[in-house]
Amino acid sequence: MSFPEDIGKFFSRLINSFRGEAATWQRENQPELDRLKGEKLVAAAELKKRLEIMEIRFREECRRTQMEEERQTEQFGEFLASIDEMKANMLEYYASMPKPLALMIHHHAAELLKEAWHSPDARERVQKQARFTQFMLTITEDLTELGNGGAPKALPEKTIAFIRDEAD
Repeated sequence: MSFPEDIGKFFSRLINSFRGEAATWQRENQPELDRLKGEKLVAAAELKKRLEIMEIRFREECRRTQMEEERQTEQFGEFLASIDEMKANMLEYYASMPKPLALMIHHHAAELLKEAWHSPDARERVQKQARFTQFMLTITEDLTELGNGGAPKALPEKTIAFIRDEAD
């Protein structure tokens, strides 16, 4: 027998030995492998189910968020419309008031509303809502005094004082 044949036989025995050991290992561990495959299939099914549930929850949360944002936008529009109405009432009740002053009061109210509406911090939002409410009540006081037969005034003094106090 020649040296190359010996090497060939050696490698052949080596490969057959590895195959035999692998087959033996496979037979000995087949139940464990089958169990692991089964667990993998169960885990994959559970994961798929959880992902489907998460996807449903995400879609529903998106839908709720969209509905809430639409409602918030509608309410914000109503507030802006009421501020426009307030400006028209001020121009009517204070006929001699310069229109730029009425526009400035309107702008101040709109800015307070935006600050209150869009504040990310809940505590700050409540404080800004209270400030907006107080401003609107001040305007209402000025308008109510004129409507109740009070002495005619050229300007809404309490409203202007409120704005001045905020500037200080």
